[in-house]
Amino acid sequence: MLFLKTISIQRIEILGLLLVIFFAVSLRFYELDRGYSGLGIYSATSLNTGTSLHNWFFPSIFVDGSIIADKPPLFFWVQGLFLKILGPINMALRLPAALCGTFCVVLLYLILRRTYGVLTAFAGGLFLAIAPIDVNFSRGVFLEPLTTALILLSIFMLLIGVERKQVKFIYIASAVIGIAFMSKLWQGLLPVPALAVFVIILRWEAWGRFLKTATVAFVIFIITALVWPTLVWLFDSHYDAVMHSENIWDMIFGWNLFDRFGGLQYGSTHDPSWFWFLTGPMQIFLGITFIPLAVLGGLKTVYDLPAKIFSKTSSKEKLVPCIGLIWLMWLLICIVGFGGATVRLSSYWASAVPAICALSAIGMVGLIKDRQGHSQWYRAISYTVLMVGLLYISNALSNVVPLWIGYKYLSYLCLLSAIIFPIFLFFKPGVDSNHYSTGERVLSNGLLITFALILVSNLSITFYNLTNPRDDTLGRIGFDQMPVSFGGGGRDYKVDPKIERARLRGTVITAIVRAEPHDLTEAIEYIYRRYKEGEGSGRYLMATDSYNTAAKVAYHAAEFSPHIPRLPILPIYSEYQDTWITSLEDLEKISDDGDLKFILTSKDMQTMNFEFWTWLSGNAEDVTIVSGLPYYGEIRLFKLMEEDSKDRGYSQWLERNQAASR
Repeated sequence: MLFLKTISIQRIEILGLLLVIFFAVSLRFYELDRGYSGLGIYSATSLNTGTSLHNWFFPSIFVDGSIIADKPPLFFWVQGLFLKILGPINMALRLPAALCGTFCVVLLYLILRRTYGVLTAFAGGLFLAIAPIDVNFSRGVFLEPLTTALILLSIFMLLIGVERKQVKFIYIASAVIGIAFMSKLWQGLLPVPALAVFVIILRWEAWGRFLKTATVAFVIFIITALVWPTLVWLFDSHYDAVMHSENIWDMIFGWNLFDRFGGLQYGSTHDPSWFWFLTGPMQIFLGITFIPLAVLGGLKTVYDLPAKIFSKTSSKEKLVPCIGLIWLMWLLICIVGFGGATVRLSSYWASAVPAICALSAIGMVGLIKDRQGHSQWYRAISYTVLMVGLLYISNALSNVVPLWIGYKYLSYLCLLSAIIFPIFLFFKPGVDSNHYSTGERVLSNGLLITFALILVSNLSITFYNLTNPRDDTLGRIGFDQMPVSFGGGGRDYKVDPKIERARLRGTVITAIVRAEPHDLTEAIEYIYRRYKEGEGSGRYLMATDSYNTAAKVAYHAAEFSPHIPRLPILPIYSEYQDTWITSLEDLEKISDDGDLKFILTSKDMQTMNFEFWTWLSGNAEDVTIVSGLPYYGEIRLFKLMEEDSKDRGYSQWLERNQAASR
C-alpha cells in the first residue's frame, strides 16, 4: 500500500510539473512569430554578428563595425545564431527569449522543489509561468529572459554545491554569474550579495579553506565577466566608438550604471515616488503579481530566519530559510536600485519576477500549511497584508473594466473577499472550541480560493495581452500591455521641463517604429535606387537622426529588401543623451565629399534640435512624398542639395517660415 501511495504521489507531482510547463510553453509560444522587430538596435546588432568575425567579437549596430552596441555581446551572440539559422524573421528574434523564459520556469520549479517541497514548487512555477510581465518579456526582443535564466542556473548550481558539499559547483555558479554579467551587466549581478550570504551561512569548510574557495570563485567570476571588455579596451583601434559612451568601461560603469541614477531621463514617465513600479499601469503589469503574495513570502522568510540560522541546527535545516533569504534580498535590492533610478523602465523588473513568484509561493503555502505553528501576532500581520492586498488588486482591476466586463466581477470578488475575510476570522471557533478543526479547514479552503483568485487575475491579464495585441508604439516595440489610462494631472498640472524633454526623447526614439513597414520599405528602395544612379560611390546608404532610426532601417532593409547590400548608415544625434554623434561640420564635409545623399529623420527633431533642423532646411530638399513616405507622417526624408543649390534652398525655407508666421 505504501508503495502504491508513493507511486500515486509521484504521478501527481509529474502531472503538476507538466501543467506548469504547459502554461509556460503555451503562453510564451502563442503566435510568437507575429509583431515587429522592436526598436531595432538589438535586432540589427544581433544580425550583424553573423556578417564577420570582427562584428561577432565587436557587436555593432552598423555593418561596418564602427560603433559598438551599448550592451555586452552574449545576447547578440545567442540571437545572432538564431538569425543565422532562420534568417531575419520574427521567429528568429523571439525564439531565444521564449526558450529562456520557459527554462526559467523549470529552473524555479527545481530550486523550490529541492528546498520547500512539491506544493511550493508547483505554486511558484505556475505563478512565473502566467505572470504578465514575465510572459511579455519572454515573447519579445529583450535581454532579460537570458539574464534571468543564467541567474537561476547559478542559484541552482550553488544549491547543489551546498547540498553535496562540493566546491566545483561553487566555481560553476561563479562562472555562470560572470556570464550573466555578459548578458545585461548589472542586472545579472542583482542576487550576488544574497548568494554570498547564502554560501557564508551554509559553508561546510573551515574558515581558512573557505576563504581560499571564495577567492578562486571570485577570480573565476572576474575572468568570465571582464575578459571581453578588457580585450575590447585593448583593441580599441578596431572600432570608432562605443554607443553612448567614451569607451567600453564608461559604457559599463557610466551609461549602464551611474547615469541611470543621475540626470539621465528618457522614454515614458512614471509616478515620481520610490514605489513607481506599483502605481499607474504598472499595477496591472506587475503590481498584482507583487502584492500581496510576495509580501507574505517576505514576511514568512523573515519570521523563519532567526530560529533556523542562529540556532545550532544542521546545515540541511538552514537550507530552506537561506534559499528564502536569496529571494528576499534579490527583491529588496531591486526595490532599492530600481526605485531610485531616474531612468524607469519596466524591463528592469523582468529580472526580479522569479524572486517575486518564489516569495509568493512561499507566502501562499506557508499561510495554508504552517499558520498554526506561527505566533498570533504574525498571523494577524499576514491576514492584514492579505486583506490590504486584495483591496489593491480590486482597485487595479477596476481600472481595466472598460476592456473586458470580466474584470468587473474579478474586482468585485477581490473586494468581497477582503470584506468577508475579517468577519470570518472574528467568528471563527477558537482553539478551545469543539469546532476548531472545522473552522481551520474552512479557513484553509478560503485561503486556497483567495490565492486561486489572485492567480486567475494574473492569468486573465496575460491572456488579454496575448489575444489583443497592440499596434501602437508600445505594441510595436514589444510591450503588449493593456491600453488603459490611470488618470493624470488636472488642468493646472504642469509637467517638469526635464520630464517634458524626456518625453520628447522618447517620441524621437520610437518615431521610426510608428512608420508603416511598407512605407519604410518604399523609402529605402527609393534611396537605394538613387544610390545606384550615383554609381554606388558613396560610403553611406543614408544618414539618420538617431541610433534607433539607423538600427531600425538597417534591420528592416535586411528583412524586407535582402537584395540591398548591407551599407553603413550614419547616425547624427544621440536621442538618449541629447548630444551630437556627427557634428554639422562633419556632416557637411561628408556630404561635400559625395559620401552621403539622404537624411531620414523624425519631424520632432525640429523641436529636439532646432540647429540641426535649420541646417537641414538650408542644405536639403524634402523628398518625403516622392520616396513613398506619407507627408503628414512622423518620418521625413531629405535629399542633400548640390553646393550651388544650398543657399537658394535656405532662402526658400526662410521665406516659407516667414509667410507661415504672418
